[in-house]
Order: sequence, then structure tokens, then C-alpha cells
Amino acid sequence: MPTVKVNNLSMEYYAEGSGPPLLLIMGLGGQASSWGEPLLEGLQEHFQTIRFSNRGTGGTDKPAGGYTIRQMASDAAGLMEAIGLNQAHVFGISMGGMIAQELALNHPERVQGLVLGCTTCGPVHSIPVPAQTLAQFGQIMQLPMEERIERFWEITVTPEFEEERADFLRRILELGVATPTPMETFGLQFAAIQGMETYDRLPQIESPALIIHGNRDMLVPVGNADVLHERIPGSRIRIVQGTGHCFFWEKPEQVIAELVRFLATVSVAA
Repeated sequence: MPTVKVNNLSMEYYAEGSGPPLLLIMGLGGQASSWGEPLLEGLQEHFQTIRFSNRGTGGTDKPAGGYTIRQMASDAAGLMEAIGLNQAHVFGISMGGMIAQELALNHPERVQGLVLGCTTCGPVHSIPVPAQTLAQFGQIMQLPMEERIERFWEITVTPEFEEERADFLRRILELGVATPTPMETFGLQFAAIQGMETYDRLPQIESPALIIHGNRDMLVPVGNADVLHERIPGSRIRIVQGTGHCFFWEKPEQVIAELVRFLATVSVAA
């Protein structure tokens, strides 16, 4: 497990594949291993992917104290500096999409193409999680770890995918159990999400941006993609039909094609 020192943290990261660099930023409670092999293998045919575990997850240090989205964006920028990466395309999903927004706003020189998946601009101006889903999420978080991971799929993927791709989800479960995310991290990251707000600053994003979202997302309603699209100048929007929150698990080939098509239009010097 390669690690590097960033902002007084030891951070787990992996650089794989060849081509233009693509920084992958994971969401709430996820880690470097959470992307799924079909997506990673496909992306690595076109890009050098750099995936890492956010503070509090995986093999990265788990400091106590408050986390902020801006702080985690600083971690991502610090990782790039530590490994000698001046610029990269950036793909963030869910909380990782929030981190990607702050990275593009506070470190614009580091971000070429920006891809924001299943994410929001913060709770104040977002379309909220349905009350039923929020209550279900709260109940799931009280369960033992393995059951918690399995039940989390009820609100992150479609029932069809859960039934048809039990083998894939079993592999994700095994990886999650191997380096479990502490409950303290969930609390710290959730608080960071609640304190995040980029709505008024989104028009300042200079990087070409693609917003991508599953149309059956129960956790982050798809209408949030329209909010981002309207606020980020010149952005494009793509809706992945028939997928839930983890659209990149359910239709990796389509997601890869969308990223390749979009990022091919972004100059390396953008």
C-alpha cells in the first residue's frame, strides 16, 4: 500500500494506467478501493488514474477533530504536489464531488477538466434527500459493520443491480471489511458535508465541467445536477438512465465513454 505525507497525514494512494492524469475523489465513507474494478480498468486504458483514501478512511490516517470539505480539497491538492502532479482532470462523486468543487475553486491551476458525479453544492441550495431515505439511512448506520454495508446498497444502487450483480457487491463488501471506515469518520465527514456551501461561488469555476448523475438516485436527487449545471458556466450535463447513486458501478462502460468523450475536448493546458 503506497503512502505519502500530506498535510501531516500519511495518505494512501495509487497511480495506475497511462495517459492524461485523472484524479479520482471518493465519497462519504468510501476509500481508494471503492471505485470498482470495471470502472478502474476501463478508465486506465485512457488515463493514468490517481485514486486515494480521504482522511479517516482506508489506509490514510484518521485524525480526530472537525473535518471540512475545503480541508479535504487541500488534502487532494497536497497529494498532487507530493507526487509531482501539477495538473490533472478531476472526477469526484458524492462527497468527492463537493471536494472536487472546492479543489477547482481554491486550486484552479491544478484542475483541467472537472467531472462532478451524483453531488450537490451544499445543503442550503440543494434538493434535499427525501425524508424516507434519510430515515432509512439513519437506521442503517446503527447496524453492525457488514450488515451496514450490505443494507447501504438499498439506497445507493437499483434493486435490479443488487439482484443481478451480487458478485460485484460481495467484492465491494470484502474490500470494505478489510479496511473498515470507523463510525467516527462517518460523523466527521457528514458534518463536513452539512457545513459545505459553494452555490454563490460556482460561477467562478474556470475549468470545463461535466455534471453526471443517475436518474434513479435515492440519496442525492437527480435535480441537483440541474442546479450545478445552471450555476457553472458552460458546463455540460449527462444523466445515466436506469441507475442509482452509484451509477459508476451500475453502468461503468457508459460512464467511461462519457468521461473519455468530454475530457478529450479539454486542453491539457486548460
